[in-house]
Amino acid sequence: MKLTDWAYGLVSALEDNQMHDMLLSEHGGMNEVFANIYYQTGKKSHLELAEAFSDRRILDPLLAGRDELDGLHANTQIPKVVGFKRIGVVSDNKEWQKASEFFWDAVVNHRSVSIGGHSVREHFHPRDDFSMMIADREGPETCNTYNMLKLTSMLYLSASDPSYMDYYERALYNHILSSQHPGHGGLVYFTSMRPRHYRVYSQPEENFWCCVGTGIENHMKYGEMIYAHSGDRLFVNLFIQSRLNWDAMDVVIEQRTGFPDEEATSFTVKTGEPVSFELSVRLPHWVSDKEPPVLINGSKQENADYSGGYVNINRTWSDGDIAEISLPMYTYLEQLPDGSPYYSILHGPIVMAAQTETTDLTGLIADDSRMGHVAWGPLYPLHESPTLVGESRSLAGSFQRMDGNGISLGIGDNIYPDKYQGITLKPFFRIHDARYVVYWQVADKHDLERMITANTELERVRMELEARTIDQVAAGEQQPESEHGFRGQRTEIGIHQNRLWRHAHGWFSYDLRDEKNEASELQVTYYGGDTDRDFDILINDVRIAQVTLDGSHGDVFFNEDYPIPEEVVARADGGVLTVRFEAHEGSIAGGIYHVRLLRPE
Repeated sequence: MKLTDWAYGLVSALEDNQMHDMLLSEHGGMNEVFANIYYQTGKKSHLELAEAFSDRRILDPLLAGRDELDGLHANTQIPKVVGFKRIGVVSDNKEWQKASEFFWDAVVNHRSVSIGGHSVREHFHPRDDFSMMIADREGPETCNTYNMLKLTSMLYLSASDPSYMDYYERALYNHILSSQHPGHGGLVYFTSMRPRHYRVYSQPEENFWCCVGTGIENHMKYGEMIYAHSGDRLFVNLFIQSRLNWDAMDVVIEQRTGFPDEEATSFTVKTGEPVSFELSVRLPHWVSDKEPPVLINGSKQENADYSGGYVNINRTWSDGDIAEISLPMYTYLEQLPDGSPYYSILHGPIVMAAQTETTDLTGLIADDSRMGHVAWGPLYPLHESPTLVGESRSLAGSFQRMDGNGISLGIGDNIYPDKYQGITLKPFFRIHDARYVVYWQVADKHDLERMITANTELERVRMELEARTIDQVAAGEQQPESEHGFRGQRTEIGIHQNRLWRHAHGWFSYDLRDEKNEASELQVTYYGGDTDRDFDILINDVRIAQVTLDGSHGDVFFNEDYPIPEEVVARADGGVLTVRFEAHEGSIAGGIYHVRLLRPE
């Protein structure tokens, strides 16, 4: 409490604009922390402090029901919203709670992929364009999902809406469970959604990324949301073998299940005396029988109530009573939220994926380098990835459940190219040390050739640029900039047409790495409508270009390539090329959207 009083005194003299300048940085859940302190103390100043640490640039659009998340650093925002929710609860502020609900809906239902994760290179990509999610090697960050599960649990405990638990289950099994290696225990930072890419794992004594810290917590929390209760009603939300000591009712419940390989669960009641309570078992959307039979001690229960998203059994329970519920799952395809022709395959809540190769797994076990958490191995061309051939609505019906331990599905011959015929699907959380496919392009036979031609040309250009790229920075993005030694004076960032930019009335710079001294050109991405911008580009204090942006390119983004003098490359200390954008007097340097260091063609 004394530390909170100290913090209140420290920031109380700041103007709102000064406070919000400070909140631009990734500051965790400080508003949640102070809300928790207020809950304990009841001191008005502690609530004021929690509210002061709440970023109005994020809160105000949410209060108005607007999704303005494009381009923002995802895991900077989620803890803020966790704090909005907590402040709303402890102060009975319904509007702040609604804002957190709106954020959850925007992220879960409009920005997340099938495994429950979101973000590319740690940032929210455009809500209506998931192309970066498919193309990039840096897919959903595990920390994001950790915090979304925290928010989800808070929302559920306020509303007991089972749809919150549908997401919780999806993210838990498909992102969280998949993010730890079952052998050596390494933890995953980015889970790439690019077809035929892979993940990198941490190792003890070498790595302690943010996703290692939250990752260690993740795998200790599987029991956290299995059960909830309200009075004498017990909610069962997750199908995980477990034992519940329900002290308030002086009863023990043992759940026995092999889920998801077993499509059923059972509950054994242990009690000294008969006890009356209502057992409410979540009835997920993925259950093929909307009123699955309930057996009590082997006999069908005729008066089970199927309402509110639960199977509700209200009775007097005796010691040794057993309730059994079947959970028949079906297989279905789920399209990317932007409507593009990429689909994920699910069996029940479980994302089914295919292992494709174990080649070129560069850095599979991370070293201690600054970017060791990224899967830097070569990108395999998207147009050579397996494509499902048929109608998306009927394809799932052709998949065959295969014999053996665990869930596995055979795709059959509805696949292109032929080399992938016979490929099998298994839960994504069981694929490790390999390249994989989670998202599949789907095309009917008539569109297949056209789609292959279009994808081949698109990938040719993309892969040629990838092959030439030595190092690159996405300007304005927090993580790429920090990884490249960003420095600057009188500089700002912003978003235009869903893309982040950086400019400066002074200057800013990045350190790009060219360890083999092979750089030949610097490629910079601009917006064609920017005008009246005059600045210099310097590399290691040598001016390589004088740039004037006059708006002549119009409403498009365009690239300019600048030759780098050979002597600059040869003299680079440790292969580091410091690229500096410096404004002319009274003008602006930028906006800069992307910077690439290129080797010769």
